[in-house]
Amino acid sequence: GGGGYNYNSTEVLGFPQIHAWMLSGLDLMPVAEEGGFSFPADAARGEQAWKSAFTHEGELVQPGYHRLYLERYHTWVEQTCTDRASLYRLTYTRDTKAHVLLNLGGYIATSTMVNAHVTHAAGRRIEGYFDTTGRLWGGPDMVRMFFAAEFDKPFASLTPFGSMDAQLSSHAPAVPRNQGWSYADAPVAGVSADYSMQAGEQLHLKLAVSYTSSENARRNLTELPAFDFDGTRRSSQAEWNEMLGRIEVKGGETDDHTKFYTDLWHSLLGRHKLDDLSGDYPDYTQGGTVEGTHVRNAQLRVRHLSRADQSPMHIYNSDALWLTMWNLNILWGLAYPEVLDDFAGSFLQYALNGGLLARGPCAGGYSWIMGGCPATSLIASAFQRGLTKRYEPAEALRQMVRNHEPGGMLAYGMNDALAFYEKKGYVPDQAGLTIQWAFEDWALAEMAQKMGQHEIADRFHRRAAGWEASFHPAEKFILPRDKEGRWVHTDPLSGQGYMEANAWQATFGLSHAIPRLAALMGGGDSLCARLDYAFQQAAKSNFMAGYGNGYMSYSNQPGLSNAHVFAHAGRPDLTQYWVRRVRRQAYGGITPDKGYGGHDEDQGQMASLSALMSIGLFSIDGASGCQPAYDITSPIFDEVNIRLNRDYYAGENFRIVVHNNSTENCYIRRMTLNGKKLKGYQITHDQYQQGGTLDVWLGRKP
Repeated sequence: GGGGYNYNSTEVLGFPQIHAWMLSGLDLMPVAEEGGFSFPADAARGEQAWKSAFTHEGELVQPGYHRLYLERYHTWVEQTCTDRASLYRLTYTRDTKAHVLLNLGGYIATSTMVNAHVTHAAGRRIEGYFDTTGRLWGGPDMVRMFFAAEFDKPFASLTPFGSMDAQLSSHAPAVPRNQGWSYADAPVAGVSADYSMQAGEQLHLKLAVSYTSSENARRNLTELPAFDFDGTRRSSQAEWNEMLGRIEVKGGETDDHTKFYTDLWHSLLGRHKLDDLSGDYPDYTQGGTVEGTHVRNAQLRVRHLSRADQSPMHIYNSDALWLTMWNLNILWGLAYPEVLDDFAGSFLQYALNGGLLARGPCAGGYSWIMGGCPATSLIASAFQRGLTKRYEPAEALRQMVRNHEPGGMLAYGMNDALAFYEKKGYVPDQAGLTIQWAFEDWALAEMAQKMGQHEIADRFHRRAAGWEASFHPAEKFILPRDKEGRWVHTDPLSGQGYMEANAWQATFGLSHAIPRLAALMGGGDSLCARLDYAFQQAAKSNFMAGYGNGYMSYSNQPGLSNAHVFAHAGRPDLTQYWVRRVRRQAYGGITPDKGYGGHDEDQGQMASLSALMSIGLFSIDGASGCQPAYDITSPIFDEVNIRLNRDYYAGENFRIVVHNNSTENCYIRRMTLNGKKLKGYQITHDQYQQGGTLDVWLGRKP
């Protein structure tokens, strides 16, 4: 789509500074006339004129560090970063006239840069801003991004190129390339810092961004007080080592270790901090006109977060976090409680600013991507485990109730459907939303119940039980019904009436009501037999399928809990068996095109589930209930040590020691917790957070 990193690429078009959900820009490209580059003509022609070939043999990628050799320009590019600033080290291997291009026009990924302005602020520093527009999935239609850049050497000249005029400004508009909001064209518009470089000479460049002001961009640049590339790299990698090292695993195959730490890496990426070093952050929740999932003419307000706390809250830009109760909510709570707490606080702040708990927040505004109110289960998951340092639970509950009522995020733009759902129990024509709304109502009710708000709890518990009206008594699936009560269809493999799913994939997602679902299906054995048949069919395609296709799909969010459902219907052995197979077949690959179902990984959701399957812990309801607990399956490693965050948990470590582990030994024969026999297939969150050792003995038979 014009941006991002693709392992199969053979050319570099540039190094954008912003990689975020529907936000991109500030494109850096080092070029050299010795490589056949003609300035300014080639700069004006854009990325196809300045691109360079590269190979993976000339590349090194690590957490916190990237090095790449531009073959056309005989130049090494190294990059590392802090939270808000990036640092580059350019090493020229030949004498040349060098140009460091900063492009502020044209499209990258799904947004387009227009209205560029640059100022030669002082000495070796330039500052400016540009607007981005044309977001694919929605959000504010125009977002201003400010930046500051500083070089470690005085440039010989600062030269505009493309549509940037002599006053270093460009007002060229974006022109849609197709019908719709995304992929608009705009002319190249930028400035070139020009140098004469000698072979072996290095040039350093640091850049910082802000969504609020030039002053804050300049201040964010102070996260890099010096051009100490190696020191910054060490600091960045130390931070990643601390985060990835929260879970240490031993035993298993080398590929399993590679995949596991890639899983953790994915689960922590993709969520973009919007707040400045000062605590200022953008709020685009006010004003404007909503058109579908987009907002025209949203107004920027600059708000402020206190920096008094040692670990301050952040405001995030992120994908919709749709159905994260089966992945991110669990994993973050286990190993990264401060991240879960932070996100709960961020979503609450969106509601305090604009009245809505965001789904896929963009630049401090709303996008309404996907459905329901997934922030509810995330906030409830943090609350039920006592992870509430960044937000006030009473205020959170008020905002959750508000967002489950007319005009709220749960049924935004669907007030009539919400009224029907509250009265009849199902969303007309939408079986998938019926399941999601029911679960999110239940999560809200459980939080209210623990807080002693019994009237609220009773109301939403009643709503959460209404899904039975959408259960087909003969087909024994949750199927879509219209307002008159007629079944829209009775084909469980049809995607009609579901969001990216079908009845086979979605029905078992009633995570709050598996015992009742089993009863309606004729008992636990009947449910398990049906679900086992679905997994047998899905195994033929490695449990991967496109939207709404197939019996089971671990290549997208709906259905990601299904292998764990067996345990809640009386067959934990089937859960142990199928979790192992799904993890191996769907998530076991480590090549660039394998390992996440080949489909819709969505910023770490499937990676999080893969990690949970690998260590043998899960929560069917995402720990959103009053008594949060973790299901135990058979880990693929011989030992797992989770270092607990002492700011949130009483214990220091939770260890899982696996005996008789092998590919064939997937069934749990017995377990002890701190030396005492453990009955059942679960441990409570309270047992977990105290720390200790869980011993698991495996065998070939259940």
